Amino acid sequence: MTPEPTAHALLTIFQEEIGSDRIGPDDDFYAVGGDSLIAVRVVTRATEQGMPLRLIDLLMNPTVDELVDHLRAAATVGADPQEAAAAPAYPGDSLVEPEDRAALPAGALDALPASALQTGLIFQCEMAEDPSLYHDLIGLRVTAPYEEDLFRSALRELMDRHPALRSSFDLGSYSESLQVFWGDVAEPLESERVGTAAEADAAVSAWRDKQLSTTLDWEQAPLFRCHVAAGPGDTFRVTVAMHHAIMDGWSFATVVVDLLTLYDAHLSGTDHGLPEPPAAAAAEFVRLERAAVDSPEAAAFWRAQCDAPPLVDRDRYGRSANASGRRATALPAGLFADLRAQAAEARVPLKSLLLAVHCWALGRMAGRTTDVVTGVVVNGRPELPDADRVVGLFLNTVPLRLPSLSGTWAELARTLRETETAAAPHQRYPLALIEENAGRRSFDVAFNFTDFHVYRRVSELTALSADGWWDRDKASHPMSCDFTLDYPGFGSGLLLSFDPHLVTEEQVEKYEALTIDGLRAAARDVHAAGTEPHDG
Repeated sequence: MTPEPTAHALLTIFQEEIGSDRIGPDDDFYAVGGDSLIAVRVVTRATEQGMPLRLIDLLMNPTVDELVDHLRAAATVGADPQEAAAAPAYPGDSLVEPEDRAALPAGALDALPASALQTGLIFQCEMAEDPSLYHDLIGLRVTAPYEEDLFRSALRELMDRHPALRSSFDLGSYSESLQVFWGDVAEPLESERVGTAAEADAAVSAWRDKQLSTTLDWEQAPLFRCHVAAGPGDTFRVTVAMHHAIMDGWSFATVVVDLLTLYDAHLSGTDHGLPEPPAAAAAEFVRLERAAVDSPEAAAFWRAQCDAPPLVDRDRYGRSANASGRRATALPAGLFADLRAQAAEARVPLKSLLLAVHCWALGRMAGRTTDVVTGVVVNGRPELPDADRVVGLFLNTVPLRLPSLSGTWAELARTLRETETAAAPHQRYPLALIEENAGRRSFDVAFNFTDFHVYRRVSELTALSADGWWDRDKASHPMSCDFTLDYPGFGSGLLLSFDPHLVTEEQVEKYEALTIDGLRAAARDVHAAGTEPHDG
């Protein structure tokens, strides 16, 4: 039988990882602030303390009381705790064919089969012939002396920590497409001195435009770049560009924060204190993705989720939309605090409540009250210690279907929570294969919710500070809706990108107004039904 201290240990882990000592044993982990990345840390800590949990266990049993009951039930039926808790490391040697490994060129330290997520993105970019597609940039202003030698050393350490930053792809020389990890890759740093702030802005703009118009060579590492415009005084502008095929948005944030942390340590002469990311994470993800691909249940699940009429005229675009339009709506932090409180009242995650409002607004925008399908970004990181610190592509986007828009916000959110829970075992099934099986696009509008708590580490640095954040990305969906918390340079709110030829400005404005109305209504009373369409 599970010892009594288990409940106390689990509750302590919940409280410490979420950052609140007000969490009780019957509070839903996701409803009180937990998310998929925090869940990885909870599962890791529980496993290290002898409690054999998996992410699916936490998803299905989101309170301490339920987890304790689950552990007791598992022990009663004789489950092997060590076997249940084990997350086996699968080195590249076990995944790459021996003939392929023997043929790797000099200088290659390792290789892995490229994941289906990666090859799908690369294929989309090749077909679109748009060098800016999935070519993402983040820029900021740093207040600190710029010492190029120290900054270059920090960049070198960053590349040593994260093999993805030393990788390229070979899509045709081997029995399958490979991601190749190299040893000796020069730091991709371009640095220039400027005399005024205006010259710094001009230098950043020119470098950004150059990156977005340059077609990447997949076979040449690295697939990321860094630019510094230094001056005047103790300030400099940093811009990092990368292709989405080597890292997702959370990984990109980790790269930027790690770079600042390493440079801060060089300036202050202190230890950076960054834990080493688990080396087996990339290989483990490939193994898990392959298991999902081989699952008939996963294929059937996603076929049912996307079996609904489209929301836009799909005949009007080809393989990739040109989502060049952007709108940003900042929302007060108090609104999100009220939404989180209402989500906790309904015992659903904040994400599920936001997703309910999103689907409701999307249906109203399209004039539909049933069968609203939206793409939802899901996290597929392996369950390994410090997996949230690994840089790579682990985010998939999958279709989720809301059968009806009738009901209260709480009811809509619970329905979507149940669907996400049912989808969890299949979430690594790649989008490209979902759409190949369906013979068409599986959704037209994508939804994402991210609490960018990784950026809070920047405020803890002592030798530098950062502000003036900006970013640029471009996905292939006709419309993407990103709900953010604490995003640098923006804060909390709604970021929209869209293809003006497929989703009109009028439609976007209507969706935006409906979403704001819905958020405010849900923040007032989660047990009320959806509001009427916005008139303004």
